[in-house]
Amino acid sequence: MTLPEFAVLDKQEQINLIKSKGTFLFIRQEAGIDVVLYQIGGFYAEVYFEAYNKKNMRIRGFDDTALLDVYLKEINISELKQLL
Repeated sequence: MTLPEFAVLDKQEQINLIKSKGTFLFIRQEAGIDVVLYQIGGFYAEVYFEAYNKKNMRIRGFDDTALLDVYLKEINISELKQLL
């Protein structure tokens, strides 16, 4: 599956693909919204949920690794630094 192929799927097909082929990577919160990051082959998918009721709002696929910066900033590596 490529990103362009994923992009043309309807929302339910995208959800099914994420459930069957996606690898969970991270969850973050942003203004009352849970954003769950998955990797699917050579691209990533973010699933946006309303935090209070877990209703799926939207799905965004991307392959630009610069968009991962928001996740990398949330990883605490202080314990790792102590081991080095």
